[in-house]
Amino acid sequence: MQSAHPSNVGHAAGWHAAGWAVGRFLVLFAAVWLACYFLHRSLPFVKPGSDIVYEAKYQRLADTQMFGPGDRNRILVFGNSKLMASFRPDEFDAAIGPGTRSVNLALPGDGRFLPLLEAALAAGNVPTHVFLSVAWDAQASPPTLLDRLHDDSAIADRLMPFRRLARDVTTFAFLNRFDFARGYRDAESERERMLAQRGWYFIHSQSHYPGDRLPDDYRLPTDRADWTDLRAVPQRSLVRSRLEELARDHGFVVTLIPSYARVGEIAPPASADLERLAIVSRSPLIEIAGPDDWLYPAADFADPVHLNPSGARLYTQDLARLLKELDIIK
Repeated sequence: MQSAHPSNVGHAAGWHAAGWAVGRFLVLFAAVWLACYFLHRSLPFVKPGSDIVYEAKYQRLADTQMFGPGDRNRILVFGNSKLMASFRPDEFDAAIGPGTRSVNLALPGDGRFLPLLEAALAAGNVPTHVFLSVAWDAQASPPTLLDRLHDDSAIADRLMPFRRLARDVTTFAFLNRFDFARGYRDAESERERMLAQRGWYFIHSQSHYPGDRLPDDYRLPTDRADWTDLRAVPQRSLVRSRLEELARDHGFVVTLIPSYARVGEIAPPASADLERLAIVSRSPLIEIAGPDDWLYPAADFADPVHLNPSGARLYTQDLARLLKELDIIK
């Protein structure tokens, strides 16, 4: 009987060894991936505060029943971290009157509102009013496959949701090096306090002045007291089309509300805009209330961008007054 050629035997042995090597690598890779994912899920409070708040608003706030049968005015408020730090639901509801319940769904570092609005609606939280401090974007066509493939950050987040774990643990351990356990409990308490306040969150970590207030003479080189911040409201947008569809289906009104800035940071709003009520769309009803920005003195700010708690109280009262005067909220 003819024996196998030595070269064939060598090739088979080589492929067999390579297969075992690849198999061992895949098993090791899977074990490391699962271990990192387990740690990522087991340590939810070693992340930056903005990430904790972001996730809590999706997973805990929008997904629970936010309104009751006696809530005549059911209000969802969206924007970026500026609105997150300035709109105080309890005080807004008290200023409007009985039968009003609002929730601050503004996200840190992210003015996008549609995914969170859809999540709230899917959980049965149907508002009568949606307030936006940041309008929709101007993207008029859906992203292509090539666009998605170019989004390296989104791909990495999906494949490795724990990819920032080492950085986060190292930073958290350094900041809480004298009492790691207490720092962890404090982060959890901050999240629960934010949820109890229905989304309002004071950003302590960015406040570095006594009393959480900037000096009266605070200025930045980027301040432009002669420049007017005009809000862009695109006519054509995928997000706007979807928002209008949801508004028609669920019967809510959309109102673009003022944001804010420091006195001297930008030019004051035109007097004609102070009590503005402009119609963007009538079916469904989308309107602009007031100016694009209100100006507050530096003492009402905890940092160059965000209001402190007393400044947030002023902003909330100003917003309630404006909406009542314009008969948007009854």
